[in-house]
Amino acid sequence: MGTNSERPTTEESRARLKAELRVYYGSSQDKLLHGFSVDVSSGGLFLSTEIPFSVDEKLVLSFTLPDVDKVVTCKAKVAWVNLKDEPRKPELPPGIGLQFVDPSAEYMQSIQSLLKHNGVEPIS
Repeated sequence: MGTNSERPTTEESRARLKAELRVYYGSSQDKLLHGFSVDVSSGGLFLSTEIPFSVDEKLVLSFTLPDVDKVVTCKAKVAWVNLKDEPRKPELPPGIGLQFVDPSAEYMQSIQSLLKHNGVEPIS
């Protein structure tokens, strides 16, 4: 399997499903914090957090998709930040938009199945 360090942003990868998932995140697997996602797509997720992160900062994520009963661990990078005092998207809480980096084929199948099951068209 080839390794693309980043997935391109397309209209399809923006198709999001509201999903409150407990997400463990941090700069390494040894030092994980936890919070909750607001939504998820095949390209990434939005994580509600007031902890300051910088765009392009690399994180490790760990979470369980509904109905899959399996922990997903993947790398992500901060694509954008929604600040409490200067929100980029006022309809969202403070947090970070995360873009998945090198998601496994198994993960992609799981997330695409979840999105399709919930009426969101996954990317091909």
